[in-house]
Amino acid sequence: MDAPASNLWPPLLEVEGDSHGILVDPDARLDARIIVKGQRNRLIIGGGAMIVAFAPAGFAATVPEAGETSSYSITIDGDDNVVEIGAGTKLGVNATFRGDRNVISIGDACHLHGFVNVLCSDAYLKIGRRTTMVQGSIQLHEPGSIVFGEDCMISSQVYVSLSDIHPIYDRASGQRLNPAASVTVGDHVWMGLRCLVMKGTEIGDGSVIAAGAIVSGEVPPNTIVAGVPARVVRQDIEWRRDFSQGPPEPIAKIVDRPARWKTFWRPKLS
Repeated sequence: MDAPASNLWPPLLEVEGDSHGILVDPDARLDARIIVKGQRNRLIIGGGAMIVAFAPAGFAATVPEAGETSSYSITIDGDDNVVEIGAGTKLGVNATFRGDRNVISIGDACHLHGFVNVLCSDAYLKIGRRTTMVQGSIQLHEPGSIVFGEDCMISSQVYVSLSDIHPIYDRASGQRLNPAASVTVGDHVWMGLRCLVMKGTEIGDGSVIAAGAIVSGEVPPNTIVAGVPARVVRQDIEWRRDFSQGPPEPIAKIVDRPARWKTFWRPKLS
């Protein structure tokens, strides 16, 4: 539908351009500014969702260019983008979606605080329901996808990116040496304080990324990984958000548990 006069939108929702499809549930609460610019963008905010102002807590942000505003909680700037925010989700984010044909899907009952940037076209970001993030940073600067499963717990100052953001080339051939690669995170994954999840990472269900770890490669399900680069230090684990949930039923025997684990696969340097 064409964007109607701005006084028909909630006071903190600003709309520029034509043919946007915007649906804000009457039970949603907007306490921070949102702007939609461009053509044919789609924004859906579910019932009971709440969007509040981003409050930095010691995690540096990129300085905006002169003349650009940084006063918006969510900025959609481009054509044919889709942004869906699930019912009951609470966002205290500085989120910029700039480009065309990007799809951003945030599930129900999430609680996210930090930075979310999609600064390219044809990217896909999905955050599964009941996922929480405390002062984290999710970055998509090139086409590809970052997908989080359900009930993930992203600790303070965690950084997740599908690229190195800046290209590196071979001088002899002109070939790019560091292409982007998508990131996949399973269900019920705990990312510890200040860990880095780099391009091409695949994290299995139920795993724990230790504080300060740098992850690049495949993390098996139900394991703890730690270190730089991250290595498997424990397997066959199961974690809880709360002590009141109690431990799992013991497994009588774990078959073929190795005494030591190999490091992750990493590409050879040539």
